[in-house]
Amino acid sequence: MEKKLYLIPTPITENGLKDLPQATIEIIRSLDTFIVENARTARRFIKTCEPPKAIQDLNIIEMDKHAKSFESNLLSEALKSADQIGLLSEAGCPAVADPGHQIVLQAHQQNMEILPLVGPSSILLALMASGMNGQEFQFHGYLNVKKELLPKDFRRLEQLKKSTGATQLFIEAPYRNIKLIETALKTLDPNTLFCIAANISGDKQYIKTKKIKDWRNSKIPEIHKIPCLFLIG
Repeated sequence: MEKKLYLIPTPITENGLKDLPQATIEIIRSLDTFIVENARTARRFIKTCEPPKAIQDLNIIEMDKHAKSFESNLLSEALKSADQIGLLSEAGCPAVADPGHQIVLQAHQQNMEILPLVGPSSILLALMASGMNGQEFQFHGYLNVKKELLPKDFRRLEQLKKSTGATQLFIEAPYRNIKLIETALKTLDPNTLFCIAANISGDKQYIKTKKIKDWRNSKIPEIHKIPCLFLIG
Protein backbone atom coordinates (compact mmCIF):
# COMPACT_ATOMS: atom_id res chain seq x y z
CA MET A 1 0.00 0.00 0.00
CA GLU A 2 1.27 3.47 -0.88
CA LYS A 3 2.38 5.51 2.10
CA LYS A 4 0.10 8.47 2.75
CA LEU A 5 -0.03 11.37 5.17
CA TYR A 6 -3.48 12.88 5.72
CA LEU A 7 -3.51 16.47 7.00
CA ILE A 8 -6.60 16.53 9.22
CA PRO A 9 -8.28 19.79 10.28
CA THR A 10 -10.02 19.89 13.63
CA PRO A 11 -12.86 22.14 14.86
CA ILE A 12 -11.83 25.59 16.07
CA THR A 13 -14.71 25.88 18.55
CA GLU A 14 -16.46 23.51 20.93
CA ASN A 15 -19.11 21.38 19.28
CA GLY A 16 -17.55 22.24 15.93
CA LEU A 17 -17.74 18.76 14.41
CA LYS A 18 -20.47 20.12 12.12
CA ASP A 19 -17.78 22.26 10.44
CA LEU A 20 -16.07 19.15 9.04
CA PRO A 21 -17.27 17.54 5.80
CA GLN A 22 -18.46 13.96 6.09
CA ALA A 23 -15.67 12.84 3.75
CA THR A 24 -13.07 14.17 6.23
CA ILE A 25 -14.78 12.39 9.13
CA GLU A 26 -14.83 9.12 7.18
CA ILE A 27 -11.07 9.31 6.58
CA ILE A 28 -10.47 9.96 10.27
CA ARG A 29 -12.53 6.86 11.09
CA SER A 30 -10.46 4.77 8.67
CA LEU A 31 -7.07 5.55 10.23
CA ASP A 32 -5.33 3.69 13.04
CA THR A 33 -2.24 5.89 13.53
CA PHE A 34 -2.10 9.61 14.25
CA ILE A 35 0.62 12.16 14.96
CA VAL A 36 -0.94 14.87 17.12
CA GLU A 37 -0.16 18.09 18.92
CA ASN A 38 -1.90 17.06 22.14
CA ALA A 39 -2.77 13.42 22.81
CA ARG A 40 -5.58 14.06 25.31
CA THR A 41 -7.54 16.48 23.14
CA ALA A 42 -6.81 14.42 20.01
CA ARG A 43 -8.36 11.33 21.61
CA ARG A 44 -11.40 13.34 22.63
CA PHE A 45 -11.82 14.69 19.09
CA ILE A 46 -11.31 11.32 17.37
CA LYS A 47 -13.86 9.77 19.72
CA THR A 48 -16.51 12.26 18.54
CA CYS A 49 -15.95 10.89 15.00
CA GLU A 50 -17.04 7.45 16.27
CA PRO A 51 -14.14 5.34 14.97
CA PRO A 52 -14.77 1.60 14.60
CA LYS A 53 -11.77 0.83 16.83
CA ALA A 54 -11.62 1.60 20.53
CA ILE A 55 -9.64 4.76 21.27
CA GLN A 56 -7.14 2.82 23.39
CA ASP A 57 -6.37 0.59 20.39
CA LEU A 58 -5.32 3.52 18.18
CA ASN A 59 -1.66 4.52 17.89
CA ILE A 60 -1.57 8.19 18.92
CA ILE A 61 1.88 9.77 18.88
CA GLU A 62 2.33 13.18 20.47
CA MET A 63 4.69 15.82 19.12
CA ASP A 64 7.11 17.62 21.38
CA LYS A 65 6.59 21.16 20.14
CA HIS A 66 9.80 22.34 21.79
CA ALA A 67 12.09 19.72 20.26
CA LYS A 68 14.25 20.71 17.29
CA SER A 69 14.52 17.34 15.56
CA PHE A 70 11.36 15.44 16.49
CA GLU A 71 9.93 15.16 13.02
CA SER A 72 12.01 12.33 11.53
CA ASN A 73 11.80 10.15 14.65
CA LEU A 74 8.04 10.55 15.00
CA LEU A 75 7.26 9.85 11.39
CA SER A 76 9.52 6.79 11.34
CA GLU A 77 7.84 5.53 14.51
CA ALA A 78 4.39 6.01 12.99
CA LEU A 79 5.36 4.23 9.76
CA LYS A 80 6.29 1.12 11.73
CA SER A 81 2.62 0.51 12.50
CA ALA A 82 0.83 1.93 9.44
CA ASP A 83 1.32 3.14 5.88
CA GLN A 84 -1.49 5.67 6.22
CA ILE A 85 -1.07 8.27 8.94
CA GLY A 86 -3.16 11.21 10.09
CA LEU A 87 -1.60 14.48 11.22
CA LEU A 88 -3.85 16.47 13.59
CA SER A 89 -3.52 20.07 14.63
CA GLU A 90 -4.81 21.23 18.00
CA ALA A 91 -7.39 23.45 16.26
CA GLY A 92 -7.87 24.30 12.61
CA CYS A 93 -5.57 23.18 9.81
CA PRO A 94 -2.36 21.24 10.50
CA ALA A 95 0.98 22.78 9.49
CA VAL A 96 -0.51 26.30 9.48
CA ALA A 97 0.56 28.25 12.59
CA ASP A 98 1.36 24.80 13.89
CA PRO A 99 4.52 22.67 14.39
CA GLY A 100 3.21 19.95 12.06
CA HIS A 101 4.90 21.47 9.01
CA GLN A 102 8.05 19.59 9.98
CA ILE A 103 6.19 16.28 9.74
CA VAL A 104 4.88 17.25 6.29
CA LEU A 105 8.35 18.14 5.03
CA GLN A 106 9.72 14.82 6.28
CA ALA A 107 6.86 13.02 4.51
CA HIS A 108 7.84 14.73 1.25
CA GLN A 109 11.41 13.59 1.75
CA GLN A 110 10.16 10.02 2.15
CA ASN A 111 8.06 10.31 -1.04
CA MET A 112 4.78 9.88 0.80
CA GLU A 113 1.58 11.13 -0.80
CA ILE A 114 0.38 14.25 1.04
CA LEU A 115 -3.40 14.61 1.28
CA PRO A 116 -4.73 17.86 2.82
CA LEU A 117 -8.34 17.48 3.95
CA VAL A 118 -11.08 20.08 3.98
CA GLY A 119 -11.91 21.83 7.26
CA PRO A 120 -11.98 25.18 9.06
CA SER A 121 -9.07 27.65 9.04
CA SER A 122 -9.50 30.56 11.44
CA ILE A 123 -6.94 32.57 9.44
CA LEU A 124 -8.88 32.33 6.19
CA LEU A 125 -12.27 32.76 7.86
CA ALA A 126 -11.08 35.94 9.60
CA LEU A 127 -9.60 37.30 6.37
CA MET A 128 -12.81 36.56 4.46
CA ALA A 129 -14.93 38.38 7.03
CA SER A 130 -12.63 41.37 7.61
CA GLY A 131 -13.32 43.33 4.43
CA MET A 132 -9.56 43.75 4.01
CA ASN A 133 -7.26 42.83 1.10
CA GLY A 134 -7.58 39.09 0.47
CA GLN A 135 -5.28 39.11 -2.55
CA GLU A 136 -2.17 39.92 -0.53
CA PHE A 137 -1.79 39.10 3.14
CA GLN A 138 0.83 38.05 5.71
CA PHE A 139 0.35 35.99 8.85
CA HIS A 140 2.83 36.71 11.65
CA GLY A 141 1.76 34.33 14.42
CA TYR A 142 2.35 35.85 17.86
CA LEU A 143 3.72 39.34 18.34
CA ASN A 144 6.30 40.22 21.00
CA VAL A 145 5.20 39.17 24.48
CA LYS A 146 7.24 41.97 26.08
CA LYS A 147 4.90 44.88 26.75
CA GLU A 148 7.54 47.50 26.00
CA LEU A 149 8.31 45.97 22.56
CA LEU A 150 4.73 45.44 21.38
CA PRO A 151 4.27 49.04 20.08
CA LYS A 152 7.34 48.55 17.89
CA ASP A 153 5.74 45.43 16.41
CA PHE A 154 2.55 47.34 15.67
CA ARG A 155 4.45 50.13 13.93
CA ARG A 156 6.36 47.55 11.88
CA LEU A 157 3.17 45.82 10.72
CA GLU A 158 1.51 49.14 9.97
CA GLN A 159 4.48 50.14 7.82
CA LEU A 160 4.32 46.79 6.00
CA LYS A 161 0.64 47.41 5.31
CA LYS A 162 1.39 50.88 3.94
CA SER A 163 4.33 49.81 1.78
CA THR A 164 2.89 46.57 0.36
CA GLY A 165 -0.87 46.93 0.68
CA ALA A 166 -0.99 43.47 2.22
CA THR A 167 -3.31 42.71 5.12
CA GLN A 168 -1.37 41.86 8.28
CA LEU A 169 -2.74 39.06 10.48
CA PHE A 170 -1.60 37.90 13.92
CA ILE A 171 -2.78 36.11 17.04
CA GLU A 172 -2.31 36.44 20.78
CA ALA A 173 -2.62 34.23 23.83
CA PRO A 174 -6.32 34.70 24.77
CA TYR A 175 -5.56 36.00 28.26
CA ARG A 176 -3.55 38.88 26.68
CA ASN A 177 -6.23 39.95 24.18
CA ILE A 178 -7.34 43.09 26.00
CA LYS A 179 -3.80 44.38 26.61
CA LEU A 180 -3.00 43.85 22.93
CA ILE A 181 -6.08 45.80 21.82
CA GLU A 182 -5.31 48.64 24.24
CA THR A 183 -1.76 48.86 22.87
CA ALA A 184 -3.02 48.83 19.28
CA LEU A 185 -5.41 51.70 19.98
CA LYS A 186 -2.61 53.77 21.53
CA THR A 187 -0.04 53.00 18.81
CA LEU A 188 -1.65 52.72 15.38
CA ASP A 189 -2.59 55.57 13.05
CA PRO A 190 -6.19 56.80 13.55
CA ASN A 191 -7.09 55.89 9.95
CA THR A 192 -5.65 52.36 10.03
CA LEU A 193 -8.24 49.60 9.75
CA PHE A 194 -8.19 47.13 12.66
CA CYS A 195 -10.24 43.93 12.78
CA ILE A 196 -11.03 41.82 15.83
CA ALA A 197 -12.20 38.29 14.94
CA ALA A 198 -13.06 36.28 18.05
CA ASN A 199 -14.55 32.83 18.60
CA ILE A 200 -14.80 32.31 14.84
CA SER A 201 -17.62 29.94 13.82
CA GLY A 202 -18.68 29.62 17.46
CA ASP A 203 -22.04 30.47 19.03
CA LYS A 204 -20.74 33.86 20.25
CA GLN A 205 -18.70 34.80 17.21
CA TYR A 206 -17.55 38.43 17.10
CA ILE A 207 -15.99 39.91 13.95
CA LYS A 208 -15.75 43.67 13.52
CA THR A 209 -13.55 45.97 11.41
CA LYS A 210 -13.23 49.69 12.16
CA LYS A 211 -10.70 52.46 11.84
CA ILE A 212 -8.57 52.94 14.93
CA LYS A 213 -10.15 56.36 15.60
CA ASP A 214 -13.58 54.67 15.68
CA TRP A 215 -12.37 51.84 17.94
CA ARG A 216 -11.12 54.50 20.35
CA ASN A 217 -14.70 55.73 20.71
CA SER A 218 -16.11 52.21 21.12
CA LYS A 219 -16.32 49.77 24.00
CA ILE A 220 -13.73 46.99 23.74
CA PRO A 221 -15.58 43.69 23.21
CA GLU A 222 -15.55 41.16 26.04
CA ILE A 223 -13.05 38.73 24.54
CA HIS A 224 -10.79 38.05 27.50
CA LYS A 225 -9.56 34.42 27.25
CA ILE A 226 -11.41 33.89 23.96
CA PRO A 227 -9.41 32.65 20.90
CA CYS A 228 -8.99 35.60 18.59
CA LEU A 229 -7.31 36.82 15.40
CA PHE A 230 -6.36 40.42 14.71
CA LEU A 231 -5.92 42.11 11.33
CA ILE A 232 -4.41 45.41 10.21
CA GLY A 233 -5.46 46.70 6.80
